[in-house]
Amino acid sequence: MCGRYVTTNAFSKSKHLVDNPDNVIDAENFNAYPTCILPVLLHRNKKLIIQNLIWGLVPKWAEGKEDFRPLNNARLESVDEKPSFKSLVKKHRCIIPADGYYEWQQTDQGKQPFFIKCPDDKQLYFGGLHQKNKDHEFTILTHESEGDLKSIHHRMPLMLDESQFDQFFDYDRNISSLTKEQSIDTTFYQISKSVNSPKNNEVNLTKPFKNTIIDE
Repeated sequence: MCGRYVTTNAFSKSKHLVDNPDNVIDAENFNAYPTCILPVLLHRNKKLIIQNLIWGLVPKWAEGKEDFRPLNNARLESVDEKPSFKSLVKKHRCIIPADGYYEWQQTDQGKQPFFIKCPDDKQLYFGGLHQKNKDHEFTILTHESEGDLKSIHHRMPLMLDESQFDQFFDYDRNISSLTKEQSIDTTFYQISKSVNSPKNNEVNLTKPFKNTIIDE
């Protein structure tokens, strides 16, 4: 799954790809969590634009239900079938820029957080879905973990290379096939449990807690 991630200066890092009609300002969020307002790339008139959306999608059928928890992830394997997502995957895909994301590994001592990123600190891009009702919201697509990431958690976000953007926004294409073409190198390492609290939001959250860096 993907329940927390880091995004910093998303427009500056993506300005070679996107227009910015809403004048989205660069910002830093080292512990982004659901309900945060975050930068997202949308496809408009054959162009990519950047806008701020709310992380956590409330399907139309759930609007007004006070006990409904917004959906921060969508399983890629079933997205074509689920009532919450099947119409969105056909016409409302989006891309979420990130510096990296956090995941928790279950251990005998409790849950240990890890930070997952590109080895060269290259910008990551997650595939997602969005909808605009009362608010403009998004959710992140996930699939079964691959490689060494399986040792941390059984789910991971759909990560896209810039060369895959056109394929991702080809609405005649089943996007689940993109997982077979993934070639995103990642590295991960243990970090402080300070990240567990959403109140903590500083760059030190992303620093190694021990000398345990693993390249996938």
